[in-house]
Amino acid sequence: MNTLIIILCVLLYFVLLVAFSLFKKTSQGIENKYINLIKPLIPSWKFYDDFEETRLLFFRSKISDEETFSEWAPLYQTPTPTLPALFINNQGNLILAAQSHIQTLIHDICEHNDETAFQDTLTYKITKNLVSYALRKKYTKAFIYQFKLASVSVKAEIMEDILVSPLYEEEESHA
Repeated sequence: MNTLIIILCVLLYFVLLVAFSLFKKTSQGIENKYINLIKPLIPSWKFYDDFEETRLLFFRSKISDEETFSEWAPLYQTPTPTLPALFINNQGNLILAAQSHIQTLIHDICEHNDETAFQDTLTYKITKNLVSYALRKKYTKAFIYQFKLASVSVKAEIMEDILVSPLYEEEESHA
């Protein structure tokens, strides 16, 4: 009985795989919200594609008006792998969440209409808070910062700025 159920589930999986592969795909993907729920079940072969540019958040900061800004630096860098990170990987999860948010930010930049300022959108505010949170770990006193979203090459060289924020001043934290 159990073997029959397993065989039927595997058969159903392959039938769905063939059925969904028959849908016409565009460069944007399949435009059906119900099919998008099933996408995680269908294997992707994109790992065979060539490397291409990616997008990263960069920041620069200074403590006082008299100082010059630091060089642009990536907000989050991939942590070195350790054995405990195999089980609990807070920094890795934060980096994955930041990358997921960057994808949302890029989508919102493309879809943004000019009726309101982009700085008033929720995605931008979350990005600002993400940068502020990361910098509060570095500075205990007040600081001035700026961030940007940029395309980078495989060698992590900045190719093009997508979004550059105005200067922000962060007050001293009283934690």
